[in-house]
Amino acid sequence: MSDVQRAPRISAWTPPGAPVRALSAAGGEALKIGLVNNMHGAGFRDADRQFRAILHAAAAESMPELIVQGYVMTDDGPDVAGSRYRPAAAIADEQPDGLIVTGAEPSTEDLRDEAYYPALTRLIDHAIARRIPMLFSCLASHVAVLHLSGVARRRLARKCHGVLRFDVMGEHPLLADTMGRIAVPHSRWNSLDEGPLTRRGYRVLAASARGGVDRFVHDHAPGCLFLQGHPEYESASLALEYRRDVRRYLTGAAPDYPTMPVGYFDAPTRAALFGLQRALRRQRDPTGFDSLPLPNEGAAARPVWRDHAVRSYRNWLDAVMVGRRSRVGTG
Repeated sequence: MSDVQRAPRISAWTPPGAPVRALSAAGGEALKIGLVNNMHGAGFRDADRQFRAILHAAAAESMPELIVQGYVMTDDGPDVAGSRYRPAAAIADEQPDGLIVTGAEPSTEDLRDEAYYPALTRLIDHAIARRIPMLFSCLASHVAVLHLSGVARRRLARKCHGVLRFDVMGEHPLLADTMGRIAVPHSRWNSLDEGPLTRRGYRVLAASARGGVDRFVHDHAPGCLFLQGHPEYESASLALEYRRDVRRYLTGAAPDYPTMPVGYFDAPTRAALFGLQRALRRQRDPTGFDSLPLPNEGAAARPVWRDHAVRSYRNWLDAVMVGRRSRVGTG
């Protein structure tokens, strides 16, 4: 059965009982966020650090104490700092106020063949049934929309990679204090397109002709935010990914030389990288990897996207707080 033939599940989502709005949380009890980390290897620790940092930056000043508990979907998931990570099965008993689900490098063409797909979709169903707000990052958004609505992602001819600009589309509580154009890092080979999403009832919050859809929501999923980009990225993240992709080409693990992330490196660094690319394509020498700039060379020390990224997570945490109060009020 093709992806788009799957029966839609969106009708099972509980409509919002009240609009999401920013709330003052002074004196409130700790807000519990579950971080479902699907990354592997060094990427696992990177994601752990990046998401915790942006959450705590977003919660500073106006939020109550923030507790971030990590979870892994598979039994063989890596362990970070002992008790900081638990099996995702524990979520049913611990009932966090909100969930963040990270992306991962896909290992199969069909998302339903990924090892974590059954457990992750059960988790999504569990959270929706209990009206727990979720933030889906990149591939996690693709999994969620495929599972819930039968909307399949589309393979891109070229990797969408770099710091892209997107137009904010209309007003929404998750766009509070956001207007005009925003800069967001993206790094993906697949895309969810606006047409199929809107036909299934999703609302696109930011998009552009070059980058496609950046983020979207559904009115029947209060507090849920679907991202195709990576606002949590640090200044060196895209450089590290580019170095990884070049290494794969030089060692024969990838057939083509990777495209350079757009809108990221400064002009002198881009010129040097293009020169190195020409040389390495003429002679595929793995030792040429050592000539690549170090991760912090040619990229801004403070990411241009950071302020907006923190604002986006603050708006989502506001939605999580509204969801918690709603569940307490109706429970």
